[in-house]
Amino acid sequence: MEIQLEKQGSVSIIRLAGEMDMYTSSEFREKFNGEYEKGTRKFIFDLFSLSYIDSTGIGTIIATFTSLRKQKGELYITGVHGVVKRVIEFTKLHSFLPLLPDVETAVCKMGGAAVDLPVSPTGRPIGNNGGGQTDLRGIMQNDHHPLFEKRGMYHKDFNLDLKKVRYLSQIIVQKAPPVIREINLLEQQISEILKNAVRHGNKNNPNKKVKIWFTFDEKTAHLIVEDEGDGFRDVEDWNDFYRKKQTAFESHDFEEMLKYVSYRTEESTEDDGGNALFAAVEFWNQGVIFNEKGNSVAVKRVY
Repeated sequence: MEIQLEKQGSVSIIRLAGEMDMYTSSEFREKFNGEYEKGTRKFIFDLFSLSYIDSTGIGTIIATFTSLRKQKGELYITGVHGVVKRVIEFTKLHSFLPLLPDVETAVCKMGGAAVDLPVSPTGRPIGNNGGGQTDLRGIMQNDHHPLFEKRGMYHKDFNLDLKKVRYLSQIIVQKAPPVIREINLLEQQISEILKNAVRHGNKNNPNKKVKIWFTFDEKTAHLIVEDEGDGFRDVEDWNDFYRKKQTAFESHDFEEMLKYVSYRTEESTEDDGGNALFAAVEFWNQGVIFNEKGNSVAVKRVY
């Protein structure tokens, strides 16, 4: 990832290009912290040239935004498009993060009064319009769910570490017909599932295997991933958090939204974005299903 810093008066503009993931997010954090420690409290993050973001990148942006809010600072995020925009939408953060179409608009906003509400990509403040209903789909546990049917699927076992996850995800997605690839969004979502298996399931132990089953056609993407860990034990707690997140974001009560931007546990580290499952529930629209042990997850998307 490339990072460029510009100054316009009291405003620091940080332009990002390339891919923002668990390996490059620290570079962004260092750049932001350097300006913050100098006393800067007005920032613009321009993501126009950013082509990829993962849950760690999202988590890093959330952390900087919340830090600024606590110090009465200002931030606008500009130029969001493509897969980055889709990931932000899937995590519902387009209702939380202060998005504007371009740097010029953000600079003009910085010249006026501070904005208390998040703004939409159109630049209009988001208010409680009372529309829509909460999607309570969440995640499930069911050993016998149809999504665990493996007949006809490609199957591979890997001794996988985090450094190989992106490469493996790119290989898997090459099996998908171009019509369903949605640029690199499918690869990004597959990568998140594999990272969870390696990091949370196998505890980054490269001697433990990750088993993968997958199949694609022009209308569907279906994936099953199994690790050798103890399993995800917090399904009910996560679903409760997810329901509260949905309610908070629909109300557009910013202080309430702050409580639910990321799901964290005692085992979460600085590199855990805390948003991967939120995006998964939205992207895999036919279900995110764990087995009863919690060490295998089946997902499917219909286009």
